Amino acid sequence: MTDQLGSEQLKNDQHELFCNEYLKDLNVKQAAIRAGYSERSAGQHGHDIYKRTEVQARIDHLKQDRMNSLGLDVYYVLKNLKTIADRCMQAEEVTDREGNPVLMEDANGDLKPVYRFDAQGATKASELIGKHIGMFVEQKKINVEVDLMSELIDEISDE
Repeated sequence: MTDQLGSEQLKNDQHELFCNEYLKDLNVKQAAIRAGYSERSAGQHGHDIYKRTEVQARIDHLKQDRMNSLGLDVYYVLKNLKTIADRCMQAEEVTDREGNPVLMEDANGDLKPVYRFDAQGATKASELIGKHIGMFVEQKKINVEVDLMSELIDEISDE
């Protein structure tokens, strides 16, 4: 037996199949259906299987194997998110089919090139980066009453 939990194939073939099917779309019910459970009972069976410790360990191990074989890691994902955020924040000139800039009249009647900015893409990529580095952790302020401490200090200094 290997040291790493989840590294060995599950003894229950249907549970092993469930794990592999789950990784296709991360959908418990669909994985249960593809593993051979009826559509009617797949939701419940899938949920029951998914909660099992050995199934969770196997899924985690299979995910890690895929990440390793694809050369994926946190650095790779963050680097790509930064590239996406940077690219989405650039104002891109809108062009027609021939590659010529599309022009639009401004308030003064002058023709100016039209630019496109992908705010949604920039926001989403920046949000994912921020979550990873812990920028959006809810902060709670704690106010401490120091009157008691002040009284003790005053008493000590009077002695």
